[in-house]
Amino acid sequence: MKTELLFPTPIWVEDNCDIELDPIAEFAYKVRDEDKEGRRSSNAGGGWQSHDFRTDWVPNTPLKPVHDRIMMMAYGCADEFGFNDYRLSMSNMWININGRGAYNHMHIHSGSMFSGVFYVKVPSCCCGELKFLRPLEYQAMKEYWGCEENFDRYDRDYNNLDHFIPPENNKLVMFPSWMQHSVDANASDYDRISISFNIFIFSEHYINEVYPKGEFVNPLLS
Repeated sequence: MKTELLFPTPIWVEDNCDIELDPIAEFAYKVRDEDKEGRRSSNAGGGWQSHDFRTDWVPNTPLKPVHDRIMMMAYGCADEFGFNDYRLSMSNMWININGRGAYNHMHIHSGSMFSGVFYVKVPSCCCGELKFLRPLEYQAMKEYWGCEENFDRYDRDYNNLDHFIPPENNKLVMFPSWMQHSVDANASDYDRISISFNIFIFSEHYINEVYPKGEFVNPLLS
């Protein structure tokens, strides 16, 4: 008997990007000091999140090596996904500082193709893992069958209802933006600092089939 896994979903992980982290952590605290309120999105429990950084301004900050490494990885992910004749653009990038008790609610990143996180400062223990969740309708079918005593929920990967990725310094994680995910609470006494991002993908296959040929015209400026 042959078992086939239908519609597998990739997650890409680079364990060590070999980026100098101290300047990025110092910059993260500087940004928070200048904007203590930050913004509220999926962050909760006292977690702080910056507003988006303009991508044309990123080269003037310590975030540049992170941006460059993300884009290099993103092109590899898009190639592996099967895209051709395309270009990528980072739509937004922001800083997260999660102290003790801070976490992120389950959410997705609508409107983009790839999303991810780069870890800048990670406590040695118990600082909250990145958690991916199966669609809720799949979980409901498993709940219908019964409990752990008569159903194997965890020993086989295709039965897992969630998947955890532990944070580590210099780790870069990328995933399709439609994947449901959350971040567990930081149970340590130290901050966890990370950089999150979204990436757009644009087809250039039909660039010569638009008017005027091979050119992009902004109608608001013409």
